Amino acid sequence: MATCRVHPASFDTPVGEDAVRKHSWVTRQDQPGQNIEDIHIAINTDLSFQTIEGIGGAFNENGGEALEHLSEDERREILQNLFDPKEGAGFSFCRVPIGSSDFAFDAYSHNDHPDDFQMEHFSLQRDKRHLIPYIKSAQTWNPRLRLFASPWSPPAWLKTNYSFVEGGSLIDTPQTYQAYALYMRRFVEEYLTEGISIDRIIIQNEPDSAANFPSCVMPPEQMVRFTVEYLAPAFHEAGIRTGLWGGTFRTITGLQSHRCMADARFREVVEGNGFQYSYPGPISDLQRLYPNTKVMHTESVCYGGDNTAAQAVTLFYDFMNYLNAGCVVYCYWNMVLNETAKSSWGWKQNSLITVNRDSGEVTYNPDYATMQLLSRHIRPGARRIESFCFVKSVIAFQNTDGTVVAFLWNDGETKHAIIELDGVAVQANLPGRSLIAVSI
Repeated sequence: MATCRVHPASFDTPVGEDAVRKHSWVTRQDQPGQNIEDIHIAINTDLSFQTIEGIGGAFNENGGEALEHLSEDERREILQNLFDPKEGAGFSFCRVPIGSSDFAFDAYSHNDHPDDFQMEHFSLQRDKRHLIPYIKSAQTWNPRLRLFASPWSPPAWLKTNYSFVEGGSLIDTPQTYQAYALYMRRFVEEYLTEGISIDRIIIQNEPDSAANFPSCVMPPEQMVRFTVEYLAPAFHEAGIRTGLWGGTFRTITGLQSHRCMADARFREVVEGNGFQYSYPGPISDLQRLYPNTKVMHTESVCYGGDNTAAQAVTLFYDFMNYLNAGCVVYCYWNMVLNETAKSSWGWKQNSLITVNRDSGEVTYNPDYATMQLLSRHIRPGARRIESFCFVKSVIAFQNTDGTVVAFLWNDGETKHAIIELDGVAVQANLPGRSLIAVSI
């Protein structure tokens, strides 16, 4: 007879379905003859979808520096809670910036020497201050941690506006493309000498955005040309096995991923495409058009530093949308920020953990509860499987050890549920005001 265990992540205050749904695509219409108080979840392991490669968050200079203000024991506790697969969240697939993201302390690249097309001055010296120690400390808790990397901006001297910020594009010359391909090759090689393997490169962060922080506009035609004619050959000639992925695409302003993948040469050299701030429809459509392509999620909604329970529940719905659209990775944005929660360009964003550098206080924000619940119960190699519930949005996975876990949000009081796994029913009480993992 099947049994189940209920693992809740509870919140002290009501969140409310309306507060959550206004930020999500999840809807439900009550139908005649349906009792919305009944929770009956059906799960079928015979019908499976994508294999999950990992769940994680982004490393950044801000968080790495903040951790250095804590004692060794305090740092160990945070890193264990984030990366230990047995006692913590067990994050398994995380993001690394190539040069400065908007949560570096200022704009920089790994070669700020103009006209050094041979990359003789390429250096990881800046990353060695805070970022690389942060990553290596995480690796001690999860030696199997996988990483993907993406640039926010190339070196400014390779861009049309000669600036890290306000967009600009790669200068459209073979010399520029060759230098930038060498720059990315050196990044992978030099990180490997530090004991850090980069699993994949995503070619440009938000290539449609001319933001006032490190950014670069890379139209689909330029992404295709640079990747196909320069980046992929440079990696191949150097024997680099790091994968290349299109993106990170947003579907807020267009369908750049579809335009890139329409070129057969691009499809031959990329392993997949990364998405953030996207609707699920175009991601699913891309896989219908090109069934052999993979898709992954690269950055969660960052909000404005409020770190509310409602946002943590919305994060769960966001996770469901991307995973139901076929993504093999889900990556939160900043794992750790300092007490200001501010980028160097002036805005606040959410984080899993806040470290006050003055007082030493460590705060685990509501988003941590969501990400810890998901990552701890969905291990690399799990398969998303068929699941359905009329009155609640639900998503389910089967791990490699055969265990099945289903996730849902219960906004009201404790409710009774029937979970039917492959035709065998078990019963459970679902705590109220909680994100819930039901393992069977």
